[in-house]
Amino acid sequence: NDSPALKQAAIGVAMGLNGSDVAREAADIVLLDDNFASIVVGIKEGRLLFANLKKSIAYSLAHLVPEVVPVLLWAFVGIPQPMGALLALCIDLLTELVPATSLAYENPESLIMEIPPRNVKIDKLTNFTTLLYAYGIAGCILTSVCLFVYFRTFSHYGLSASDVFSISNKYFPAETDADVYHTSDGRIYDSGKQNHILSVVQGSW
Repeated sequence: NDSPALKQAAIGVAMGLNGSDVAREAADIVLLDDNFASIVVGIKEGRLLFANLKKSIAYSLAHLVPEVVPVLLWAFVGIPQPMGALLALCIDLLTELVPATSLAYENPESLIMEIPPRNVKIDKLTNFTTLLYAYGIAGCILTSVCLFVYFRTFSHYGLSASDVFSISNKYFPAETDADVYHTSDGRIYDSGKQNHILSVVQGSW
């Protein structure tokens, strides 16, 4: 009777075609084709699935930083809102789905079977390394690029960084048609121009 041995094994493997019902119930893995080479294929597929899921999660987490930072800057610094709620929803529900999903279907790395077994207590789907990469590296890079584009777009329309930081809440977007904004060098922006510039800036972000 193989049942006690299968239960005591770290990973009990039983045959699916020729194995007994008791052995199959006690085993952790059942080989449907009774071929031990299938174990290697299964390990490779498992490692590939785990690696691709980590990539997809890291990608999804990374774009949260450039979505949160503009809200904080708008709330605490007072600059024109770099990203509106509708734009954030479009990014989360539309444009980010395809690339995030495609990462789950990437081909395996050439050395995937040469990597030592992972420590299941430490190497999880979302561990410190994944969060550090998503928030501390990729997220910061994305946010830095977005900030550069944000101020560069304002500069294209004649507003310097000091102008952007000095804009009050009733401008960009203008609350009424009477809200005309004057820059430090004398440029004048009516409500229509302000709303147009802000839409371009948010689209650039």
